[in-house]
Amino acid sequence: MNKIILALDVCDFKEAEKLVKETSPYVDVYKVGPILFLRSGREIIKMIKDNGKEVFLDLKFHDIPATVKRSVESANELGVFSLTVHSVGGEEMLKAAASVKNRPKIWAVTVLTSQITVPEEVIKRARLAKACETDGVIASPLEAALIKKECGKEFSVIAPGIRLAEAVDDQKRVATPEVAIQEGADFIVVGRPILKAASPYKVVKSIYESIIKVKVVL
Repeated sequence: MNKIILALDVCDFKEAEKLVKETSPYVDVYKVGPILFLRSGREIIKMIKDNGKEVFLDLKFHDIPATVKRSVESANELGVFSLTVHSVGGEEMLKAAASVKNRPKIWAVTVLTSQITVPEEVIKRARLAKACETDGVIASPLEAALIKKECGKEFSVIAPGIRLAEAVDDQKRVATPEVAIQEGADFIVVGRPILKAASPYKVVKSIYESIIKVKVVL
C-alpha cells in the first residue's frame, strides 16, 4: 500500500471528489476529518470507496470506554480502513476500542504536531497504545524512529506534520516526506502542501517518486 495518506481537509464534497480523482494514481488512503465528515457524512466515505480507495477516519475518539467502543463499531459499519482514538483517554478506553471484532485499524494519537513536547511523552503514550493492542500511533516524524525502537517494527507510525520546505504555520514538529520515511514512518499524512498547490497531481507525484527511493534507517 502506498505510504502517502492525503488529508482531505476541505469543506466541499465536490472539491474532495476532484482531489481524489486527480491524485488517485499515487494515493491509496484518504483522511477524512471532522469538518468534511460533519458536512458530508456517509456520502464522502462512499465516494472514496467507490473510487477503489480506503478511508482513514480521523475523528480522534475520546470518551468513556463504552461510548468509544460503540463509536468504533459504528465506524466499522462504514467500512473504513482505519480510525483514530486519543491516547490520553487511558488504558480502559484504548482496550475497549481495540476489543471490537473485525474492526478497522486503530491508531492512537500521541501528541498533536501543533504542540511542543518532549520525545519521552510521545514514547510513553506509544507504549500504552501498544500494550492496549491498538495497531499504531499518530506521532510526528521526529519521534518515528524512537517509537519503532521502543515498540517494534510491526507497530505502525503514522506521521502528520509533513512539509516540503520550511514553512510558518501552526505546526511545530515537522519534517519533509523523505526524512519521515527514513525515520521509519509507515504512512505520511500530507495535507496543505498538496491542497494548496496549483497542481495537486504534480505535487503528490513528486512526493511519491521521492519517498520510494528512501532507505529506512532502523
